[in-house]
Amino acid sequence: MKFLKLSLTTVIVSILLLGLNMQANAQSKRAAIKSYNKALDLSKSGEYEQAINVLTQVVVQAEELGEEGKDILKRSQQKLPQVHYQLAIEKYKAFKNNKNLENIDAAIEEFRNTKDVAEEYGDDKRAQKANGIVTQLMYSKSLVQFNQSNHEQALATLNQVIERNANYAKAYYQKGIVIKNMDSKNLEKAITQFDKAIEVAEETGDNQIVTKARKSARDELVYRGVKATENKKVDRALELLQRALTYDSSSAKTHYRLAEAYNKTQDWQKALDHAQKGLENESGGKTEKARIYFELATAYQGMGDKENACTAFGNAAYGSFKSPAEHAMEYDLKCENTTN
Repeated sequence: MKFLKLSLTTVIVSILLLGLNMQANAQSKRAAIKSYNKALDLSKSGEYEQAINVLTQVVVQAEELGEEGKDILKRSQQKLPQVHYQLAIEKYKAFKNNKNLENIDAAIEEFRNTKDVAEEYGDDKRAQKANGIVTQLMYSKSLVQFNQSNHEQALATLNQVIERNANYAKAYYQKGIVIKNMDSKNLEKAITQFDKAIEVAEETGDNQIVTKARKSARDELVYRGVKATENKKVDRALELLQRALTYDSSSAKTHYRLAEAYNKTQDWQKALDHAQKGLENESGGKTEKARIYFELATAYQGMGDKENACTAFGNAAYGSFKSPAEHAMEYDLKCENTTN
């Protein structure tokens, strides 16, 4: 009889404890749901950081509830990557409004957080998207660093971009720009990066970068070629200018500079050929064409072709070339008509 009373008491206590536990769980679940709804409201009002803090607490509460908390746990885990992404976008907008390193670093950090949280809770699509944006923002960071003349830092950031995505053609292109601005002796290193940018961009179908990299390589080689001509290093100038043609065979400026250099070596036929190609491709006005006509005329004069030389000098007699062209027609060639 005594044993029966003891057993009955144990059962009653167990039932009471179970009831209390169920009541506590119900209260905890209601609290978790209330917190979750609060997080939704915070998110809607743009208070993303607070929403993230509340959702993180809800995850802990829901995990403690076990089976009872599965639904609210799933909802919270689905929502957290979304709110992190919204916060990251807000940080990015702040950078767009004020492009400084502090803002870009904040945006990068939050997109990294988004990626990590999304991976943790199985939101693979958002994780992949956030990871790609981190790479893009790191590239943007390198531009900010470059514009602030922090060339070493810009180069280091670009190397990180390439480590993350070896097919990011813009990063190779920008490396070329940074390198050539760091030291004038870095021509070959810069050209190597432009070449890599062209290669990767062609493989990935990025025609814009192909065009930009070709133009940058061409312009740098032409610039160095002109400097070499001015310094009377004509052989070096010809080497650089011929390389420039490999990036753009229809460049009027390159053909003009080659005509100029070949005239200095008295290689009249080559000067003539490049001057004619320059005129064929020149889309500018009288000023741009006058300088090419002047080199064409000089080549004709060197070849002893007075008639064509006079005609070409006549076409060259414009702007800053007017005086030397008219002088050549009147005193050197004694052309019949010395007026344009």
